[in-house]
Amino acid sequence: MDKVRPIKIFKGSDLYSQLLDSFSVKEKIDNNYLTTNIISKTIYLDLAKMKHSGWRMKINFKRHKRHTISEFFQDIIVFYLNATLPDNYQIELEKKINKTQTDIAIKKDGEYIFLIEVKTTIGYERPDKNSSEPYKKFRDRVTDLSANFKVSIENIIYIFEDHGNVGKEFSEKFWDKKNHKPKETPTDFPFSIIKPLFNGNDPYYWKHKKGFNRQSHYTEFDEAAIFELAENNIVTKFEDVVKQILSVDKK
Repeated sequence: MDKVRPIKIFKGSDLYSQLLDSFSVKEKIDNNYLTTNIISKTIYLDLAKMKHSGWRMKINFKRHKRHTISEFFQDIIVFYLNATLPDNYQIELEKKINKTQTDIAIKKDGEYIFLIEVKTTIGYERPDKNSSEPYKKFRDRVTDLSANFKVSIENIIYIFEDHGNVGKEFSEKFWDKKNHKPKETPTDFPFSIIKPLFNGNDPYYWKHKKGFNRQSHYTEFDEAAIFELAENNIVTKFEDVVKQILSVDKK
């Protein structure tokens, strides 16, 4: 009896495999780009394009809630770190030491030198306004990471996708809404170690023409226009994060 083969109709599994395999591409980016904002603009475009795809699926597939992009955001950050850091740097994701697990651990010549927590929202670490130290959870987390990975506290940062995913008070620390531009980096903890990359990178929430119905219509995606739109919506340059990592000299 002939072996029954699966019917090839759904192509998503092949495309999903291609998507995950694409994160392992080892091609390097010329370090001259670290003096520009082109990598930041490219990440903005990547995220906007993925969110636009989620918007289309939400409508066409009658899906009432879009997929979360948080883990893909973490992987995108690592993809561009791998593309910019020299070969003697190694990156580990979800590494756990003792009871402490970090999103991104970066080694140089085999030693941990830098840790990155990746967030799309502040989550459970929202401030306790009734406490004398509202951000104690942040401080305890950073202290534990530093102790377990033997990484200096000054080399531990949080990367946020967007400053606007938390709340107005948080957003105002990083973004001048009136003048549509980033503010100077805050000096008070924990905001001093938080690096939101972007302002408004979700096409679903952009201003659209009057009468536009998000549930039944969506705009065409113009990559060139959105790449240029990124120019004025970068809060923290990804290039500056890379330069901060490269500046660490652990002996």
